[in-house]
Amino acid sequence: MLGATALASPGAAQDDPGPGEAIPYFIDNGAGIPGYQPSDDELARAAFEAWARESGGRLRFVEAAAGDALIHIVWIDPGSGVYGEMRTVLVDGRPRALLYVTPSVDLQGPAIARLAARDPLLRDTIVYLTCVHELGHAIGLPHTADFEDIMYSFAYGGDIVRYFMRYRERLADRDDIANHSGLSPGDRAVLHGLYPPPDRR
Repeated sequence: MLGATALASPGAAQDDPGPGEAIPYFIDNGAGIPGYQPSDDELARAAFEAWARESGGRLRFVEAAAGDALIHIVWIDPGSGVYGEMRTVLVDGRPRALLYVTPSVDLQGPAIARLAARDPLLRDTIVYLTCVHELGHAIGLPHTADFEDIMYSFAYGGDIVRYFMRYRERLADRDDIANHSGLSPGDRAVLHGLYPPPDRR
């Protein structure tokens, strides 16, 4: 993962009184990827906005050209067998994060697939929360074993349907995603440890 020191600019360092420069990101064109919908780009942007908001202004993101982006969201084919993954690469000696997200929900299992086929908002929930989770890794948060966390790893087991439905149940419509980040108190505690809000300094 990139983390606070590798990803954020010097102005975002924890001994600096104000937020750093905005972190540039780029969202790939997912045309032709099974399950991709053009509106998925909006879900990815909402994930960036959620982390910025929850950081109390310590993190800022700005959409940029692919060559300038430090974070790059890549929509991938479900045939890859990967639903979501964050990888770090070095470009000109500087780390960049590649966030791979599958816009098809079929890899989450038949129960999720059946529910999402009847409920487009559940499908959007899964794509959005996956973007939030992978972006969390890019800014330095590790996996957790707490089922309440957005950074929870399914390697620990748990009811996957319930995991996504508890967020879906908070939404009346798609616009509500902007009002619910998906972060738990535990996620916020780790985030604020990495990027202390001004009022905690």
